[in-house]
Amino acid sequence: MYTLPSGRVRFGAFELDLSTGELRSIEAADPNRKILLREQVFQVLQMFLEREGKIVTREEIKSRLWPNDTVVDFDHSINATIKALRRALGDSADAPRYIETLARRGYRLMPTIEYPESATEIAPREVTAETHLARRRNLRVLAGGVLLAVVTFSVWRYEVYRHRVTLTPTDTVVIADIDNRTGDPVFDDALNNALRYEMEQTPYLNLLGPDKTYATLGQLKLPPTTKITPDIARQICSETNSKMVIADSIADAGNRYHLEIRALDCRSGATLAEEGTDIAARNQVVHELGATAARLRRNLGEPAESLARFNQPLEIATSASLEALQTGAEGTKLFLAGNPQAALPLYERGIELDPDLALTYEGIAAANQTLGHYDLMAASYRRAYELRDRMTEKDRLNVDFLYFNNVTGELDKAYSILVRSLELFPRDVFFQNNLGETLWKLGQLKRAADLEDETARLKPSPLYISWAVEANIDASRLNEAKSWLDQAEALKFDSLELRIQRFRFAFIKDDQGTIDRILNSEARGASRVNLLHERFEAQQGHFNSADRIELQAAKISSDPMEISWALVFSALQNTEAGRLVQARRIEDQALQRKLDRDQRMTLGLSLARSGRAQEATRIADEVSKQAPLDTIVQKYLVPTVRAAVKLHQHDPHAAIELLRETVQYELSFHESFDFLYPAYIRGLAYLEAGDGQSAAGEFQKLIDNPGLCWGYITGPLARLQLGRAQRLMGDNAAARKSYEEFLSIWKDADADVPVYQQAKAEYAQLKNIGNQTR
Repeated sequence: MYTLPSGRVRFGAFELDLSTGELRSIEAADPNRKILLREQVFQVLQMFLEREGKIVTREEIKSRLWPNDTVVDFDHSINATIKALRRALGDSADAPRYIETLARRGYRLMPTIEYPESATEIAPREVTAETHLARRRNLRVLAGGVLLAVVTFSVWRYEVYRHRVTLTPTDTVVIADIDNRTGDPVFDDALNNALRYEMEQTPYLNLLGPDKTYATLGQLKLPPTTKITPDIARQICSETNSKMVIADSIADAGNRYHLEIRALDCRSGATLAEEGTDIAARNQVVHELGATAARLRRNLGEPAESLARFNQPLEIATSASLEALQTGAEGTKLFLAGNPQAALPLYERGIELDPDLALTYEGIAAANQTLGHYDLMAASYRRAYELRDRMTEKDRLNVDFLYFNNVTGELDKAYSILVRSLELFPRDVFFQNNLGETLWKLGQLKRAADLEDETARLKPSPLYISWAVEANIDASRLNEAKSWLDQAEALKFDSLELRIQRFRFAFIKDDQGTIDRILNSEARGASRVNLLHERFEAQQGHFNSADRIELQAAKISSDPMEISWALVFSALQNTEAGRLVQARRIEDQALQRKLDRDQRMTLGLSLARSGRAQEATRIADEVSKQAPLDTIVQKYLVPTVRAAVKLHQHDPHAAIELLRETVQYELSFHESFDFLYPAYIRGLAYLEAGDGQSAAGEFQKLIDNPGLCWGYITGPLARLQLGRAQRLMGDNAAARKSYEEFLSIWKDADADVPVYQQAKAEYAQLKNIGNQTR
């Protein structure tokens, strides 16, 4: 190989300007029309010219184009570069005139080359004055040409520098919908989702979330079904202060397809980077989309180490079947629109088309979870977990979390996975939300609230703000909760979740006006608020009212899950109030229903507290056997039910021993009974054991956490039990105060509630003792 002389080189019907990289056809109708070759294409053509018809291997091309790096999927990069060069030359791999492919050896330029401006050898001739003059004139022309080439190259390098791509961790990127010019509609949703999935697999890119995209469409007065063209994507980009738009297109190219992906500057629309390829067959489209997008990621500045690690081939991470991707995308649209039942047949059709499509199993699991089909949910999450090696690293981490969180219940493993996930993807809002949920379950409420605060700050929306309010109420950080509620009002956000959190906050702060306003507005609305109203009434001792509300809610609700939850909680609250006849009647109704695991454990606690020890033990043993690794089942729910059984059997020391392992998790917030129940049962056991001081410490935990105990009878009952512990300790003055606090909350409770009658009688005795000592 040798260095080409400067100037122009001719080969076949083309002439290449080595200074500018411009190619022109000397046989074209307009011979002055020039083609500016991309840098990599120019370098490969230059290699062919340097070899003058000799073979250039693929390894030599790789070394020339990427000398100090390992290019992700460089075979496809070389193929694309050769295809681009053939396109520029109007050449064909099947009937080549310019570039010949030699199987397993490399490539060769076929035409001979000429140097029309090179200093070639000529026959010796007499040197005259005219010859000297001509030589000086030629030198001046050559010097001017060199100067022009230097200036042109400098301008080109400046333009490259001026338009270089630099992305910071906070820069967001908007994904446009595919420009499908093929007439085949399957490319639409299938490739839209596939491209987003490809770009989301790397932590280098920070994609604008779909929720933000749809919200911005609303701000632009556009319907959510609007096709996001590059122009609309640039408007979204501008509204959200994003950095760039990524847009792709696919078109027919004879018997092939031509795919292009471009990165566009938000403001000017200038192309910052682009990659394209020709695709021979329909079943190769997904693979080529991934490979082309990976090359674009490199052009956008993604480091080689990141490209090497976060580059699962797209047809493996998703599916090579466009139809499977299309049906999955349609199912996800229905699921996100709130119709999981309609989404399931589409997801199942996707699995028929590609049985190894792990993402669709994840979708089936989520739909079944929403519908309360927990056995089907667990089976689908388990299958997705088995296929996790086909996923990108990001989604592999996600499905690992979902498996340990929803199938085995091993929260320590789920927590470790989320910590590792956020180390790799620190801006991912779903990992943050899942970590917050896991911390809730682990009883680390303040840490969970911190995470939800951060999420709501990053992506303020009715949903995320409602979660922030809920987390701060659970952590009893009421000032922070009020701040979020005020922000939601200022932003004119409204949703059922936000109204529920307003109700909770108003209840804890005893804001009767807000409570009445919400209840009146929801009287004919969602049964969830009516069920909260039932708890609100029962917590104040209004059990007759609570029973009426429960009956009304059951008539309104078409959701059997909500009716089941109403029954088991009503049974438990009646038990704690001493209304055993009513409690057992409701327990019998609940036993006839199909209950999920969390509902069964709540019923089991009610059975234990109402004296039906054998039935309670049976439920606890069955659930323990079904979930041997589940942290909450083994460390919170089952020990509490078994301790309640021991307490009824007048064995308080055994109850205290059973509850030792629950201390770490007693602030847990989960789907079954919580409300600091282990501490409440432990306090009752200490009372029966005659240890008033230890009992008082347990009941004080409930009083100090009003956000966790709100809306449930053990909240006010903790004050009554604290008074009993203080009386046992001999501190009658403190005991009277605790009784008075309880009776103030139950000031107009139903007169026939046994625990209320007992409290009034005990308080009267305390008052008499006080009068006698004066």
